[in-house]
Amino acid sequence: MGVICVLPARLYSTRISRKLLQKLAGRTLLEWCWRAASAIRVFDDVVVATDSGEIEACARGFEAKVVRTRSDHVSGTDRVDEAADLLGAGEDDVVVNFQADEPFVDGGAIEGAVRRADEVATIAAPIGSEHEWRSSAVVKVARAADGRALYFSRSPIPFWRDESPEFGTHARLRHVGVYAYRRSALRRWAALPESTLERAERLEQLRALEAGMRIHVELGPWTEPGVDLPVDIERAERILSSRGE
Repeated sequence: MGVICVLPARLYSTRISRKLLQKLAGRTLLEWCWRAASAIRVFDDVVVATDSGEIEACARGFEAKVVRTRSDHVSGTDRVDEAADLLGAGEDDVVVNFQADEPFVDGGAIEGAVRRADEVATIAAPIGSEHEWRSSAVVKVARAADGRALYFSRSPIPFWRDESPEFGTHARLRHVGVYAYRRSALRRWAALPESTLERAERLEQLRALEAGMRIHVELGPWTEPGVDLPVDIERAERILSSRGE
């Protein structure tokens, strides 16, 4: 079994203009994420997948491997699926979708997800504050005792009718959008049509759940959220600068 990490990278973003090319502490957000992925020992290969000449030039500038994909993909999963074909991934290989706006992901949790990717695995971290819990930009996940994902939502789930637990525990979980797919499962996911729940929440993982696919949720420690909103840029730059990297 091989493990291929793909960073799907498009130039334009809804909330932050040209997000992946934003400079943070002297490096682009794309480079920070590529460096984070390259430090994870379980990966045999780390590749940027893009349809943008600017993204490709940026990635090659810090010596990343790049594959050019089509421009008509509607999701990162679709782009990763094409990249897996271009890279010659075998049916039993694990392909990791590493979001190019998540520089703070816990490497140990990703390694755990790769080990548990019988079909699809992802990761979750404790929610640390009321603001995170209430924000629609933060995706929450409800998880079964055996690790299966039960549901993902932009709303606070589960609803605590009585006394609420403390933040920072595994009672309230933030979904971290990194996926480890068995190649055959990735192919199946990418072939599925958009689903009702996916359309309602604008969360593509609900497409897989509605189709009966099993998504294992690996628990990791609390980590800084990724860069999703303009306000996140200053926070991320402050953290990356403080590391002295």
